[in-house]
Amino acid sequence: GASEENIRVLFKKAYRTAPSIVFIDEIDAIASKRENLQREMERRIVTQLMTCMDEFHQNVGSDGGELDSQSSEKKPGYVIVIGATNRPHAVDQALRRPGRFDREISLGVPDEIGRKQILKMLTQNLTLEKDQFDLFKIARATPGFVGADLKALVDKAGNLAMKRIIVERKKQSGGGDVNNKQDWWRHPWSEGEMDSLCITMDDFEEAATMVQPSLRREGFSSVPDVTWEDVGGLDSLKKEFDRCIVRCIKHPEVYKDFGVNMQAGFLLFGPPGCGKTLIAKAVAHDAGANFIHIK
Repeated sequence: GASEENIRVLFKKAYRTAPSIVFIDEIDAIASKRENLQREMERRIVTQLMTCMDEFHQNVGSDGGELDSQSSEKKPGYVIVIGATNRPHAVDQALRRPGRFDREISLGVPDEIGRKQILKMLTQNLTLEKDQFDLFKIARATPGFVGADLKALVDKAGNLAMKRIIVERKKQSGGGDVNNKQDWWRHPWSEGEMDSLCITMDDFEEAATMVQPSLRREGFSSVPDVTWEDVGGLDSLKKEFDRCIVRCIKHPEVYKDFGVNMQAGFLLFGPPGCGKTLIAKAVAHDAGANFIHIK
């Protein structure tokens, strides 16, 4: 069919122009598990993709003559196929064997330090509040945010800053004259006014309440809203968890500097209904950590 032919043409072009990288985004859309596919055409597409990958894997370093007899330039080439998906378990298992997708690389959710580094890169060309701006505070307040979410956060903060600046400009330019308020945008900005234009911490904090992380929209884990006030009592246990878990997550650099190995696991035990799950959620809330509940 036409779909299979498109795949063959794509791989021939990749080999003819080698070295090449074939990037297939959302690969689960065209290479789902064949046993779950309803139409024969969809199964043929998966089979054709596997066939093309096998042919090119076997002919790495050849002149490509067998694969594209019309190519006037016969030279060794290397073609790499990269697939991307947020549902790896939906991809046909036959594609995930050696010789096809040999390596699987998981790009996880960035931690607090990772979010700070991403925010630093996203804001490097922006004018930020000089004295009170704290990237680490923003990173700490955005658990579960991936790169796209942080980009949306920065954009939203910029929009809020522009809105705030325009409102202030209207007030300053208009005074009590309604006509002046309508023509505020005609008045030139002074050098002092231009120097004062910036994105503030308040803009980012307001934006954080308006931007929902992708993981939460798709039903993945998020920071629970349970606090120790919901648990009640257990002050000694709270202090123990704060020392062993919360501080480790919030200040990992301190433990790293002192060469202290953080504990990897804790076991809560007790009869049903004694609050084990509630306590775990309260700890995750205090630490600002995503909570994954496995029953």
